Amino acid sequence: MIEKLADIKLVAMDVDGTFTNGILYYDNNGNVTKGFSAQDGMGLELLRRAGIIRGFISGRHDNATEARLKYIGVDFYRHSIGDKAITLREVLEEHNITPAESLYIGDDLNDLTVFELAGISAAVANACEEIKSRADFVTRASGGSGAIRELADTILRAKNVDPVELWLSDKDKAVGMQ
Repeated sequence: MIEKLADIKLVAMDVDGTFTNGILYYDNNGNVTKGFSAQDGMGLELLRRAGIIRGFISGRHDNATEARLKYIGVDFYRHSIGDKAITLREVLEEHNITPAESLYIGDDLNDLTVFELAGISAAVANACEEIKSRADFVTRASGGSGAIRELADTILRAKNVDPVELWLSDKDKAVGMQ
């Protein structure tokens, strides 16, 4: 697993239940509000600094997610997707990356097809059992509670990259970590 993680060039993620805790709050006007972990934002920033492409493939769209991902400055965001594997294949082709060099993390049944394509499939601790049983890696943290940061740290360790040194070497160039 460490060798496969060391080869990762692209990390694709689900949003609801993976980058968030999966709870959708609606205001009186029907707008969705969500919470996002600052630790996960830092994990995404560390991946960016390590040269890893980061992005999201989601089955739904809402303004809260779009605002957060714009602030973080991810490399891609595809929403309103039915078959996420088709979209991941397109993203891989756009970036000239092989499936073996990609990792996808998700939490529910709509992530199954992309699990079959990505070189490494990961699940958050609060994922459904069907997803966890098919994942190559399961985080200790739940979605929206540091799972993405945990994953980022694991990838960096596999690449022999010290997150502290990575941060300090480029501390004035932070993009949307919190």
